[in-house]
Amino acid sequence: MPVTIAGLVALSPYNLMIPPILVFAVAICISGAATFLFALPLVLWLRRTQHLNAALLCILGGVVGAVVYGAFMFYNGYYPEITDRTFALHMAAKNALSSMLPGGIFGLLSAAALCVGAGITIRPSRRRTGAA
Repeated sequence: MPVTIAGLVALSPYNLMIPPILVFAVAICISGAATFLFALPLVLWLRRTQHLNAALLCILGGVVGAVVYGAFMFYNGYYPEITDRTFALHMAAKNALSSMLPGGIFGLLSAAALCVGAGITIRPSRRRTGAA
């Protein structure tokens, strides 16, 4: 994902303002943190319960991506300096809901890349792998 995002910035007319290498570095940090905070514990838990498969991991990746990205955009879209608090919350909620689809797509693609890279199959393997 970081290479894709940096490539899109490099091809955009805004690449003079934001260098693609900076976008790549920030995307690596964000995706690394998301992997260690969300994906790794989820994969280890699914492996322990013997339910680790690519389909379930991709579904959960899409849901987690949508929720996390929606919460992030809600936080970024809320402006407390707006005097009408109801309008500010409405705009933040609208911003969060409209960003949940791209977040879900990013989560789904990230989970699919994790499955391909880790060799996680679509059908769960019922054999013991040494996990307690």
